[in-house]
Amino acid sequence: MDEKRANATLNISGDSVKKALAKSVAAREIKQDQADLIWWFFAYCKSNRYSLSQASRELGYESNSTLWRLWNGTYGAKVDNICAKIARYRAITEARASQLNLDFVETSIARRVFKACEAALISQTIVFIYGDSQIGKTRALQQYAALNNHGQTKYIRMPASAGVQLVAREFARACFVSTHSCFEKLRDRILDAVDDKTLLIVDEVHQAFLSYQRTSQVKVLEFIREIYDRTQCGMVLCGTNVLKTEIQEGKLAIMLEQLRRRCTHPIQLPSKPPKPDIEKIAAAFKLPAPDDDCYSIIRDMIYRSGLGMYIKYLQAAARMAGKEKRKLTWDHFVQAHDLIAKLSVK
Repeated sequence: MDEKRANATLNISGDSVKKALAKSVAAREIKQDQADLIWWFFAYCKSNRYSLSQASRELGYESNSTLWRLWNGTYGAKVDNICAKIARYRAITEARASQLNLDFVETSIARRVFKACEAALISQTIVFIYGDSQIGKTRALQQYAALNNHGQTKYIRMPASAGVQLVAREFARACFVSTHSCFEKLRDRILDAVDDKTLLIVDEVHQAFLSYQRTSQVKVLEFIREIYDRTQCGMVLCGTNVLKTEIQEGKLAIMLEQLRRRCTHPIQLPSKPPKPDIEKIAAAFKLPAPDDDCYSIIRDMIYRSGLGMYIKYLQAAARMAGKEKRKLTWDHFVQAHDLIAKLSVK
């Protein structure tokens, strides 16, 4: 194997690895749990854009041929030792990941999103999540994907006003499949890369209804339905309340009835985060519950710009306190708010 290939980002396709592992399991060369571990490490390396050399070094191998043959189904020997190394590596990696999410707070809304994702995967059904913009849907979905990724969970963001071909490319990227194919071949390769152990999270699905062509809207959503029907994967479709209205009452509701009927767990999120969530986020910054004056500012801020803005102001206040070498207080939050408000005045 030449040095250029070894040092390049992995160019093995996800569907090829899936096929090779399935073939090895069917031939009883490896067990299913071993195939799952091998797939996890492949997906982890692809997600982190590792080269073949770097992936090998992560497991302590000097030679690159071990992983190359393992992922291409040509290893030809017992994989017990390799899988033991991957299992140890995975345990350490996931433990570290759970400690490095300093910008995420598990609110009640996030917990509902997490439960919806788990329900979709376990029951192998479609779960719709509806909610207003800027209440933490996307951040919670991304966090769930980060904690449950690398082979099992795939996060796809629906492109704005996109047709079915662009949407298919987004699915292909999430599945580690090359996008340089015609739509028909791309669809087949995506189907090969997804199975009943996969959770597909499709965010911003309401974007499909912003397309200028009604036929495009149907094609996009029918493409998603076909993936579900043919793979029986778990699937979460998330969007604003526009998605709920269009699916249930819109002009295309009858045509999309097959998709809607596959949903067993529709989740309606609240229009604004409850007060305990606001207090929990404050606690993450080591602040007590806000007083009435601060809460009034926060409530107005969330109403105008969403939960993300509240967190950004807290981060600005924390930086301000750090520069002063003082403990963060709600006074810093008010100062940050007043300062930014003045800058916004023309």
